[in-house]
Amino acid sequence: SVMGWYANAPRWIEKSSTKNRRYTARWYRRHRNKEDPWVSLEDYGRSWNRGKILYGERSYGNWHAKSILPVHGGADVYIRYKEIKVKDCSAVDGGGWKL
Repeated sequence: SVMGWYANAPRWIEKSSTKNRRYTARWYRRHRNKEDPWVSLEDYGRSWNRGKILYGERSYGNWHAKSILPVHGGADVYIRYKEIKVKDCSAVDGGGWKL
C-alpha cells in the first residue's frame, strides 16, 4: 500500500513480477518530497541502481532514476484509493490478471 507518510518503511506488496506471494519492500512517501512516492520491487536502497524501481512521482529524472525498469521500457502502475479485500489479486476487476 502506498497510502500514509513514511521513509524507508516496509510496505506490503501482494504479488509482483519477482515474487508470487505477499512480501514487503522499503519505500518512501515523505510529506514534502515532490518526487515521492518511490515504489519498487524490492527495498529502495537495493533497487535504484538495479532497475527495480516501478514508480517515482513528478517524472523525477535525477541520476539514480536512469535505470527505472530499463529492460521493458517502464511499467504501467495503477494506484487505488480504496482498500480491496481479496486473497488473490487475479480476481480484481473481473479477473484475467497475470503476474
